[in-house]
Amino acid sequence: MGQWIAFNALYSSWDSETRQPNADRQSWRVFIDRILKLDADGQLASVLQEHKQLVSSILEDAYLSNYFWEDPTPKQASKSKKAMYESATWYIEGNWTLLLDRLLERIYLLRCQLMHGAATFGGRLNRTASRRCSIMLGHLLPAIIIVISDHGSDEDWGETCYPPIAKRG
Repeated sequence: MGQWIAFNALYSSWDSETRQPNADRQSWRVFIDRILKLDADGQLASVLQEHKQLVSSILEDAYLSNYFWEDPTPKQASKSKKAMYESATWYIEGNWTLLLDRLLERIYLLRCQLMHGAATFGGRLNRTASRRCSIMLGHLLPAIIIVISDHGSDEDWGETCYPPIAKRG
């Protein structure tokens, strides 16, 4: 999940009043909205369209759904696939904001599973999901960097969370 660390470095934002980072979901939603507004060339839409099958497989995975984990039963597993079915409409409408939000929610849940101990060395339960999410982030991150480079280099991206500070002597 090294790609999530890279993504986190891009979207994180600092709350100067509380003197701590803003919440992850709030920060990435604001960041993605901003990137999509700057994306005059449609980089992210192209990535999502080109990798539609991969996006669908991530949205279909019940184990990547918060909804499933509220009550992990076969009934909830089938209900948790709602986003996959709704994504067909989001593609038709070009609702990239909603599509990216749902996709990133799923990838974030995998990140939480991995970071908080729901994976074991040699375990196989979430390896397919890990591989899919890693591949997807591998497509999204370069597109985001291109948008920032081409259209956002003059933007004020705010205060950096935990900036490097020179060691005092």
